[in-house]
Amino acid sequence: MSCPYTTLPASSFWRQAVAERSTADLDPHLSARLRFGPDQRIASAGSCFAQHISRALQERGYNYYVTEPAPAHLTPEQEERFGFGMFSARYGNIYSTLQLLQLIQRAFGGFQPADQFWTDRDGRVFDLLRPRITPKGYVSMVEAEADLKRHLRAVRQLIETTDIFIFTLGLTESWVSKLDGTVYPTCPGCGSAGDFDDARYAFHNLSVTETTGYLAEAINLMSAANPQLQIILTVSPVPLAATMEPRHVMQATTYSKSVLRVAAEEMVRRYDNVHYFASYEIITNAKNAGAYFADDARSVTTEGVARAMTLFFAHFTADGTEAVAQSAGVPAKRPAAPPVEPRIVCDEDEFYRALAASRAN
Repeated sequence: MSCPYTTLPASSFWRQAVAERSTADLDPHLSARLRFGPDQRIASAGSCFAQHISRALQERGYNYYVTEPAPAHLTPEQEERFGFGMFSARYGNIYSTLQLLQLIQRAFGGFQPADQFWTDRDGRVFDLLRPRITPKGYVSMVEAEADLKRHLRAVRQLIETTDIFIFTLGLTESWVSKLDGTVYPTCPGCGSAGDFDDARYAFHNLSVTETTGYLAEAINLMSAANPQLQIILTVSPVPLAATMEPRHVMQATTYSKSVLRVAAEEMVRRYDNVHYFASYEIITNAKNAGAYFADDARSVTTEGVARAMTLFFAHFTADGTEAVAQSAGVPAKRPAAPPVEPRIVCDEDEFYRALAASRAN
């Protein structure tokens, strides 16, 4: 009986698929089962890296679906400051699968956090689940609750009516309320709204079982509300900014990204409407030797982002001919624009600034 490996394509072998290719030629994808066109509604959510996808979709003329648009009187700078247009709805960065699940549950009336709002010494009210949305807070609880009601209505509309939902998994490390398990995007009081109180908040690092279970539950809820929904999962290649685990941050990063990658794989195997985009593999593969990371070994360069987006459009769009040509090193029909350093809003940036300030004092 002949060896079954002899009939496999070149993409199945490290030597042909990786070792004998240049960094610019590496493509960890095979043909995608999903292809979308410019008329389909495409929504997104996730960690900081997910903002690159939303920007790329808009820049290339795809129908990036926004159900919570900015008021007409705001300037572009004000829109960015107040979190409009960053994602399809004004939820800010969503880092964990539990955070995604609770957002969907809240949008459909299935969960109401017991500890969501915080009032500072000046009487300004902040939403701890969206700490970067209103940098100076709301003037009153009435305003805060009214804005939250609009937001959750926009999230529900988004889930019920979008054609494609792209979610970038970012972290497993989380901070949760000891009252009811509400999960926060950042630790309250660490560079964001709130005051840290270890009697109220606890660190929790999601396990493989928890991460996978929460993601599956979120997918089930979304699919029940929108049976035609297609979902694309991807894993952020950005390492952890810091870890609460009693181990080196490199080990903590490896654990977190491994869990997220396994969770994404489990969902692709379990659901026909779930697909995977390999942004993590594109940026972090051994052949690159860190070429797509900046000097801090954490920030993804504009070249790395451009490469990931080229492959995304090559494999997931109905007309990916030009992107495929660029991926294979064939000259495109028109010259690509030079990469521009994007403005990405990350909660950990504020965390670093606050940490530096506290250490200086």
